[in-house]
Amino acid sequence: MLSTSCSEFLIHAADNEGLQAGIDEDLVRFLGEWSTSNSSSIPITYAGGGRSLSDLQHVADLSSGRVDLTIGSALDVFGGSGVKFEEAVAWNESHGM
Repeated sequence: MLSTSCSEFLIHAADNEGLQAGIDEDLVRFLGEWSTSNSSSIPITYAGGGRSLSDLQHVADLSSGRVDLTIGSALDVFGGSGVKFEEAVAWNESHGM
């Protein structure tokens, strides 16, 4: 219903947000499945629990490439130590993003 009024969905896993304790794998799988079963092709970005560069690939794998991950507090520009900004940019560039 909302897809007709949106250009992207940003889904926050509030239980995981800011904890750097890992992503909600069930939610990411669900979002990937949902995005293939609905008639829209709106991009979906998941936020919550990202803590390392490998989480970017993990989310892509769990969602069959249909969900992106935003890394917040783990990113060095936000005071984190899990992911360097330059590494995240390089990962995205190497994956055509």
